[in-house]
Amino acid sequence: MARSVTDPQLTTAPSPGYAGIKTFMGADTCEPDAVTPEVDAAAFGVPFDGGVTNQPGTRYGPQGLRAASSLLSRTFDSEERRYNIATDRSAAYDALELRDCGDAPVVPNDIEATYDAVEAYVGAIAEQTMPILLGGDHYLTYPSFVGYSQSVGEDVGLIQIDAHTDTWGSNELYGEHHHGSPMARIDESEYGGYENHAMIGIRGHADMEFLDILDDRGLYVDYAHEVADKGITESVQGAIEHATDGVDHVYLTIDIDGVDPSFAPGTGTPQPGGLTSSDLLRAVDLLGECREIGAVDLMEVAPTLDPTNTTSLLGANALSRFLQSYFYEQVA
Repeated sequence: MARSVTDPQLTTAPSPGYAGIKTFMGADTCEPDAVTPEVDAAAFGVPFDGGVTNQPGTRYGPQGLRAASSLLSRTFDSEERRYNIATDRSAAYDALELRDCGDAPVVPNDIEATYDAVEAYVGAIAEQTMPILLGGDHYLTYPSFVGYSQSVGEDVGLIQIDAHTDTWGSNELYGEHHHGSPMARIDESEYGGYENHAMIGIRGHADMEFLDILDDRGLYVDYAHEVADKGITESVQGAIEHATDGVDHVYLTIDIDGVDPSFAPGTGTPQPGGLTSSDLLRAVDLLGECREIGAVDLMEVAPTLDPTNTTSLLGANALSRFLQSYFYEQVA
């Protein structure tokens, strides 16, 4: 006799991480306005690359990060714990209340309409819990930061791991709204400012106005070569001290191109000479101890540019390690 699909042995049987519908860390799904305060963190995707200036492909970032996170999720048994050798912690994600709120609606050829949707999505989630944005190009940090800041109603510090400053004021070719400008737009917002903005891993090129920002605005920058000299631990500690000075809330943005393309080739604007994958993972371990961080994004993963999926896996690992550190008392 055929077995019923409602047979408990079928519906509760353990399955490998690569099976099933892919949500972030295997979390249950819900709408943004259905998130409750009991939820520890809620992820959502923004499949948009309408702000890129080089290679497209970050529209596929959310699905790539979700698929990669399935290897790190609740694994084979909902009661199983695993020991994370790198952090000396247990990784039991069922001790956390995570949700996946799906993807924010985007308009591929309309950056302003997409801005409005992301701002509203983040704001709805942030009213109840920590939003985790799966990007998408880095312009999206701007509406996400504003949505989070409006929910807390106060000035918000910003920690940025990145190869590029993203402080371009206006560009003759791309205008004011593209993935090279979000930090300038955040500085102009009601809640942001370079005085509480810290950058780690910067290299490559910026416009000449960046020198004025450094001289006049108190921006904290550890260039990639400085991180290599003094170590990621000291850089992160300095960034946290700067970003938290005088504020109660901090937004963390991670552009995967902050990592050297030898470790993370799947991104649209790779820049040699960057952080190592170990640097990034150590950084998020330390950042997870910063209680002021209330929102996180991971941006610029372009899976189509990396057939090995190494970049997606590194991004998923970074978010996983941050969650382990931030909610350590719950998963220990």
